Amino acid sequence: MYMRISLKAYIGLLVFCMSLLGWTEPLQITYFPAPESKDDTRFDYATQLLRMALKKTAASDGPFKMKPGGKMNVGRAFQFLEEGRIVNVGWSSPTQEREEKFIPILIPINKGLLGYRVFLIKKKNRGKFSSISTLQELKKLKVGQGHVWNDVKVFKANDFKVVTGPDYEGLFEMLSAERFDYFSRGINEAPKEYEERKDKFPSLFIEQSILLYYPWPKYFFTSKKTPELAERIQRGLRIMIKDGSFEQHFLKHHKQDIERVNLKDRKLFKIHNPLLPATAPVDQKELWFDPFL
Repeated sequence: MYMRISLKAYIGLLVFCMSLLGWTEPLQITYFPAPESKDDTRFDYATQLLRMALKKTAASDGPFKMKPGGKMNVGRAFQFLEEGRIVNVGWSSPTQEREEKFIPILIPINKGLLGYRVFLIKKKNRGKFSSISTLQELKKLKVGQGHVWNDVKVFKANDFKVVTGPDYEGLFEMLSAERFDYFSRGINEAPKEYEERKDKFPSLFIEQSILLYYPWPKYFFTSKKTPELAERIQRGLRIMIKDGSFEQHFLKHHKQDIERVNLKDRKLFKIHNPLLPATAPVDQKELWFDPFL
């Protein structure tokens, strides 16, 4: 004699047995933003950091797989995140609205490095910038930014002249065509962007005399529908901070860029960030980069 069981019951039994043996389905992490071109390496650091944090918790929380969510603008991606579909993790600068709609992991993923800005300019204009001695003189020139970037709101709140472009790669074209005077970039962005595009845009130059600063952390965000994922990422990052692997990852990716732009030889201009929520952990000095220590 033998017992006949339904397919549904068989699958349930199989899943139960797999769980007893520790065979669990990997957690699918679909993240944003995704690269916009083959030359776009802006997100390698954050992607690798997220993977490392999840690996730190794999023994306790199980396996995972990661993939980009595809090309979409930040606003659309956050809409999907809020709805709990297509993507489940993103990273971006915080705003009060985002902290109300999502779960922010309050650890600046690049130690606030992105708040220190240097400029990509046309080489022929370097004298124009080196002669600037005040913030008011800088504000007379036009800064280029992506039209959906929150930096636009920061610059406008500080009375800068802002010219926006519809996509990232197009901004280099606009600078080359002198649609604006300078492209404000993080010190971790400008050197790599210059190296990757100097052949295509031979007039490109990293301005050498000015350092602009505003508090600009970036956090990982998850949907409020997945608090367990937010807790896992935060726990993984805290483990990395404690065992030193966070700092190692930060220096591996950014030390050369930091040294290359000669921060201590630059004139420092500070502006305020009206978008920075009061929850920012500004009192936790170990979470932030300070170029003047």
